[in-house]
Amino acid sequence: MTVGSVTTRTVSIVIPAYNEAGRLVHTLPCILDHVVQLPYVVRVLIVNDGSGDETEEVVRSLMPEHSKLDVIALGRQRGKGAAVRAGVLASSSDVIGFMDADLSTSLRHIGEAVEVIVSGADVVIGSRALMDSHTLMVQPLYRRIGARIFREITRLMGELPDTPDAQCGFKFFRGSVAHDLFGSTVIDRWMFDLEVLRLALHRGYRIAQVPVEWTNDPESRLRLTMDTLRMVRDLARIRWRFRTGCYGTAGQSK
Repeated sequence: MTVGSVTTRTVSIVIPAYNEAGRLVHTLPCILDHVVQLPYVVRVLIVNDGSGDETEEVVRSLMPEHSKLDVIALGRQRGKGAAVRAGVLASSSDVIGFMDADLSTSLRHIGEAVEVIVSGADVVIGSRALMDSHTLMVQPLYRRIGARIFREITRLMGELPDTPDAQCGFKFFRGSVAHDLFGSTVIDRWMFDLEVLRLALHRGYRIAQVPVEWTNDPESRLRLTMDTLRMVRDLARIRWRFRTGCYGTAGQSK
């Protein structure tokens, strides 16, 4: 398999984790059992975002049996974006992706995402908004309303009109592209992936969207009031940085 002119032999999957011991004890063995069946070497990297529970201990307990499982720790909680960035920049695989610890997105999409990159895409994002996507457990009504309002804010402020689900927590990148994008971003919390996608578009990378099977996590830590205000603030920061040339000239990639 090839990504451009590069043979795809290695894949890294970054999983940000903040106080995820209770989840990872169940989901991490499922992830590890799945990736060993894929036709390439897959490294699973957990990034401990300053957790106060036994997140790191759960990961390390499985490492003796899984040589491709690793963990890195941030000294304090910095946010999902910072954790994903640290994991991506610590990876050197042909393909680098990230997903959530709760397995909201079906594991079968990992192989599908890699195949789309093999076919020529630079960035692959899972989208719950595509016609062929399937939601197994829907969000409560108040969250669906809030999500719809926020998607509209994102469309207007984020300048990604053709990406209606920019924040699905399942994205994969050609390795060199991942390093270029994440090495240039600054948003540490929820809006980090919108910043990455906006920058990918700005630099002329090929973005593909794939439908996903998705299950709502009833224990989501997203708070619609405080976190939405922070998201709007970060969106404004992203817009300002683009307007002032902080991300370089359009089409310019490293």
